[in-house]
Parts: sequence; structure tokens; C-alpha cells
Amino acid sequence: MGYVRERSVLKAVDIAVSGPEAWLGPLFLDGASVHESLPQRELPITELRPLLLRPETTYEARDGVWSELAFLAQNRGHKWELGAIWMMSPGLRKASWRIVNNGWAPYADIEAEVVEGFLRELRAVDIDSRAVAGRLWWAGYRHGLRARDSYRAMPVRAQAADFACLNPRSALGGHPDQVLDRAVRAGVITEDESELIGCTRLEENGLAAAALQLDIGYQQCRARRTAAEERLAKYLVIPGPHRRSVPSNWSILREEAA
Repeated sequence: MGYVRERSVLKAVDIAVSGPEAWLGPLFLDGASVHESLPQRELPITELRPLLLRPETTYEARDGVWSELAFLAQNRGHKWELGAIWMMSPGLRKASWRIVNNGWAPYADIEAEVVEGFLRELRAVDIDSRAVAGRLWWAGYRHGLRARDSYRAMPVRAQAADFACLNPRSALGGHPDQVLDRAVRAGVITEDESELIGCTRLEENGLAAAALQLDIGYQQCRARRTAAEERLAKYLVIPGPHRRSVPSNWSILREEAA
């Protein structure tokens, strides 16, 4: 099993929509049908986003665009969901950084949570309501805040170099990859769980990318990794029949900020 190397959900969307090898294909909105102040022609979203960011663009025009985007995402599916994420990505990045800066949490995972909250609201929002864009942004932000708070209750991990110090006299010491391999041979975690931990903790892969590769939901992927890490932490701290206590200043299984 291998994991795609793109760590950021929003960066992956950028590549899909506007990168040199964009695979999503052009997406257009009819400016004439959205609002009279917009150019009265078919507008690709790559032209529309910078237009909406201009201060002279009216609130009514922005609101009309987002009502149309929500309608298309709800009725035409995946491509327009990605298009809507790309259109909101500057705001979603700002929300993610605000959450991370106001409390410890890994950026890549918080970003993915913000996008998930945005998508949930996008699929359910009333397109006839006012301030659709604001509703979508706040939904993403609130979802990210809840995720940040949940990290405070999660197990934390040591830096990779500190794996050996958990029990320095045991055979569990050594490179983190070796520790994971021994845990697999001991039946503590599976090979898939070992690769999931290694790719998302020790390498430059994000949990969201791993979820896509596994074809499971983000929350399910995080729960799978958390359960495996809890077993791994117990294995490292209690390597045999003799229980060893862990000094209170040790951090076990802490996720590094992106």
C-alpha cells in the first residue's frame, strides 16, 4: 500500500483546478444569469475568484455567485464541490491558520477538518438564503475548532528520535521504522496500520491524503490511526510482563504541527 504525497487538501485542490496539469477541466458560470454587475458572458472560475476578491465587486454579486456554486455542487456533484472548495480556499486557509495559531494542533489535519465542515454545509445549505459564502466559511471554521479541541484529549507522540528512550534497555529501541516492524511482528499493529502511522507521522504525507488512498472517510482514517497508536504506545511503555512507569514529562505519540 502506498500513500499519495500531497499533504494539504487545499493544495491538492489547487493542483486539480488551476495547476499546470489540472485534471478537473474548466468550470464556467454564466455571469449574465448570476448578476448584472458581472461580465455578461461565461466566466471560468479561475477568472471569477480574483474578480470576487476585488473591493469594487458588490456584495450582491458575491452572494449570487455563491448561491449558484452551492446549487451546482448540490445538483451536479463532485466537480462542482471541488470547484467550490477552490473558490473558498483563501478563506479556508485563513480559517485553518487562525485555529492552529490559537491552540496546538497540526495544520494539515485542521485544514482537512475545515474543508470537511465546509463541504457538509455546502451540501445542505439553503441556496435561497442570504450570505451563503459566510455560512459556508463559518461552518468550516466551527468544524475546525471542534477538531482542535479534540486533539487536546488525544494521546501525543514523542519526536521520532525519542522512540528508543521509552525503554532504552529493551529490544524496542532503534529507528522508528524498526520499532514499527517489531510491533507488527508482535501482533500489536497490522502492516497496514504500521504504514499508516509511518507515512502520516514520520514522512511528509497528510492524514487526508491517506484517507483518500484508503478510500475511507477522514474521521474513520483518524480513528483507525488513533486506535493503532494507543496499542503501540502501550506496547512501548509496557514491553513485557513488567510494567514500567513513564515520567510525566515524556510525550508519547504527539503529532507534529505541519
